Amino acid sequence: MYSFEGLGTHVRTCGTDLRAKKIQMRAAPSPRLHLFVCANRREGSPLGPGCGERGDALYDALKAEVAARRQHAEVWVTKTQCLGICPKRGATVARYPGDAPILSDVEVTGASALLDGPPASASTTETIWDAIERELSAIEELQTSKVLELARRLKPGLTMEDVQNPHDFPELDDPDWHYADGILTGMKSVTTAMRALRRRARKD
Repeated sequence: MYSFEGLGTHVRTCGTDLRAKKIQMRAAPSPRLHLFVCANRREGSPLGPGCGERGDALYDALKAEVAARRQHAEVWVTKTQCLGICPKRGATVARYPGDAPILSDVEVTGASALLDGPPASASTTETIWDAIERELSAIEELQTSKVLELARRLKPGLTMEDVQNPHDFPELDDPDWHYADGILTGMKSVTTAMRALRRRARKD
């Protein structure tokens, strides 16, 4: 005979554990321009054959142009399925942002012009700066915790204020601790420089 004693408690505990595991999502910097190139293929459809090989060729041309300009972070190119318009020539492209979000009859010869999209708006630029600053702050916080943890291994009970005056504590004369502290100092310098650059960009 099977015993179900304690099963309810086990199920409730598992549910609590699952709820405790929250999915962490972070805002990512947005590109200046994101292009979605149709490379859909249809066989025997009254709607036409799709962009197919023409879409593949345009996608390859756009990726090559992005690489030549070294704009991998600024311009994203994504191959996709049907965008709802089957052109007679070239391929269909969805463009974001843009006044004309869907472009049809785009041929390989137009790849270069397609990348000359509108400049990022002020709000988009601020979003990018915010995302960068959040990432730097998170990394700096992690390294700060590591520096304090290493310090407390060498001398238990130290505070972050103590760590900022390492010469008062001979125990901190340790190569591993100095290495970790040096990384933290470098991170703080990067954050300071980034904020100064952001202020300068706002003035421009």
